[in-house]
Amino acid sequence: MCDTLGITANWSDNDITYFAKNSDRSPNEPHLILRIPAMEHTADSRVQCTYINIPQVEQTREVVLYKPSWIWGAEMGVNDARVAIGNEAVFTKAKKGNPSLIGMDLLRLALERAESAAKAVEIMIKLLEEYGQGGNCGYDKEFHYDNSFLAADPQEVYVLETSGKNYAVIKVEDKYAISNRLSIGKEHTDEKGISPGEDFSKRFTEPVFSFFSAAKARRCQVTEQLSSSTGPYDLMNILRTHNKKIDGKEFEHGNVGSVCMHAGGLIGDHTTGSLVAVLRPDKPVTLWSTGSSTPCISAFKPVFWNSDSAPLFNNPEASLEYWLKREHIHRAVIAGKVDADALRKKVKTLEAEWLQKEEEIIKEDIPDITKLAALSADADKQEQALINEFYNENWRDIKSKGRYARYWNRKNSKLGVREST
Repeated sequence: MCDTLGITANWSDNDITYFAKNSDRSPNEPHLILRIPAMEHTADSRVQCTYINIPQVEQTREVVLYKPSWIWGAEMGVNDARVAIGNEAVFTKAKKGNPSLIGMDLLRLALERAESAAKAVEIMIKLLEEYGQGGNCGYDKEFHYDNSFLAADPQEVYVLETSGKNYAVIKVEDKYAISNRLSIGKEHTDEKGISPGEDFSKRFTEPVFSFFSAAKARRCQVTEQLSSSTGPYDLMNILRTHNKKIDGKEFEHGNVGSVCMHAGGLIGDHTTGSLVAVLRPDKPVTLWSTGSSTPCISAFKPVFWNSDSAPLFNNPEASLEYWLKREHIHRAVIAGKVDADALRKKVKTLEAEWLQKEEEIIKEDIPDITKLAALSADADKQEQALINEFYNENWRDIKSKGRYARYWNRKNSKLGVREST
């Protein structure tokens, strides 16, 4: 489960494209942020994706990936051409495909090869038509689904939704959000498997899983908060949105109907990582990144293309260690060992400072990239000090009873060890 949103530059008040996403996965599934450098490849080389290998292109772009630790592809990412993509699980009437490319593979392949959002959509369609989509996407359970994608660059935003090898595409004129159900109706600029003007969502939506995903409610939570003046601070708050029924009780009950998704009891998905991307056309891109689960208690740190600071890593093991330490704090909150409100207050104070400093640097006619790198490094140090302040070694020690506590005790016993599927 996930939520992804985009705001177009021609609609936003400051002529900037915004992209944001929560990655909702198994709560024990580590979320890594990795820089993959641009590479040259021989003409006959192949690339090993999650389940299959396919021909590689001769040149791949530098990318920053936000990805599950065990999957080749990514839930979201940005490339050196300022293209950002996020994917969503959608439940459709298509038959389950054999192991092939999964949605996260399609996303990474497009980022490594595309110079624009439009080209990214074109690449994903071509790969979809040639290889299809299929394979288990679950970390600790079998989980198969089709995919939708939101692709953005400083000039344009597109949405691609799929059902098997069928698809529909729209160009976004103002704002858009996708969640875990098909959303494209009769208006589409490209399609396969339907006639022009036919309702794609109505034709291909599988109703039961789509309903119980609570995607409709989450999508409404997002779209109701979007306006032309929405900026990075507002987008962080959107990604932290809780269903009103559990707001203030989010560490007592799981809820699939919150954008900031909390697992527990019967709810098996949780927000494991979050990103807000500011896609400026002629100034540095800012990637506000948590590198941790549960954005309502996590800090969005500023990451830039020249950053050499956490939560951006070149090494998967270092990124894993970073995520796990912050996950221990989340578990300590559930156990009642850490005061969530006190943590949130300090996170908000730090973010306000970083947002102000980032704005001051970006306002310069030619922003100083060394200042941006220093801001990223300072934010890393300040957030690490905060983590050390709140860290509690007894994060596993949940004393309460009931289904919710039993769920998290089971998860705590397996954290850091992948369960067989």
